[in-house]
Amino acid sequence: MAAGSPGGSSIMESVVKSADRVVTVLTVLATAPTGLSFTDLLNKLELPRSSLHGLLQTLIQSKVIVYDPETKLYHFGPKIWELSMAYYHRIHLVPVAWPYLQRLRDQFDQTVQMAILEGTEILYVAKVESSHPLQLVSHVGSRLPAYATGLGKALLATLDSQTLEATWKHLDYEQFTENTLSSFDALCVELDRSRAQGFALDRGEYSADVRCLAYPILGFQNRGVGAISISLPAPSFTPILLNDLVGELQHIGQLISIQIGSADPDAWRKGSEPSLPVRERLL
Repeated sequence: MAAGSPGGSSIMESVVKSADRVVTVLTVLATAPTGLSFTDLLNKLELPRSSLHGLLQTLIQSKVIVYDPETKLYHFGPKIWELSMAYYHRIHLVPVAWPYLQRLRDQFDQTVQMAILEGTEILYVAKVESSHPLQLVSHVGSRLPAYATGLGKALLATLDSQTLEATWKHLDYEQFTENTLSSFDALCVELDRSRAQGFALDRGEYSADVRCLAYPILGFQNRGVGAISISLPAPSFTPILLNDLVGELQHIGQLISIQIGSADPDAWRKGSEPSLPVRERLL
């Protein structure tokens, strides 16, 4: 049935009404930390009894709310906690990370950046310039394709294969340089390499004369919430500097992850086999 047809319009109105009712139920429950009974909710929401019952059952199944059979009260469920923690870590990420980003910049005098994943792009949320600023296209508030950046690949390496396939398998991989990844299969190989070596690398895949090392930041439940990177001119990218940069980048990334709630900052690498000799082959 076409979305513009009368039937399609009524379905959309029904969906919007259901979503509005979910928000209303959660808002009312938020005012009662000790919980509310079915009768309490019925009186406050003024919904049909059958509609409220169906709505509550759906929210219980998704763990958004829970029902205590002894007290006969409804409360917020564990899903609310997960969502609130994700939001908390998102808005606190930059203030927590900022001194560590400055420390990383001061140690190597290279440009340090931080980004978060937004759909198929990364959004830059922090940048600390070196004393010899690179001519980078990125700036705080800008977006770039995740597959063409070190920060993006670090973030994608934290995702499970099902999530990756759903979003990235049929993506149009635009080529920015001769080094840009060109397919989903190439992306998967690159992410496996990133997990094995413990960092992501941009080999001039968006800007040909720039190299970038990146490491993901994990938060609550060891989920990827951001990534940090060090960018430098291609001529400065030597094996000796690479080893120094990687060790400190990993250390700083793990410190930030612990600060914002990760119990295992290296969890994103689990399931991969360590491959220490790869570093010289990356240059």
